[in-house]
Amino acid sequence: MTELSSRVRVHRLDVAKGALIILVVLGHLLEATAGWEARTTRLPLTAIYMFHMPAFVFLAGITAKSTQLPRRIGVFLVLLVVFQTLYFFAVPLLGLERTFSLVRPFWILWFLLAM
Repeated sequence: MTELSSRVRVHRLDVAKGALIILVVLGHLLEATAGWEARTTRLPLTAIYMFHMPAFVFLAGITAKSTQLPRRIGVFLVLLVVFQTLYFFAVPLLGLERTFSLVRPFWILWFLLAM
């Protein structure tokens, strides 16, 4: 696979990212209004959540510059450590049960590892 040039804009990738963003918004809307227990929303929610984040990670990977790999990895590791630490101490302060550890990421941070 050839590396995409930063000078050439691939509009199909922009359309794909836009469609994924719309699906994310739709998924959150369905989750907030009817939830996972409603028969009418369970299948669409499952379909959306099954592929939208892996697709975002894939698109980010194919559009990333390989010359910046060490810097990008460093940025994601710093973000993961900072937010994992914040969640680790904030969750008990909010009175919520902590079901993760410092070495096992909080559920919302998994995408940083996937990137």
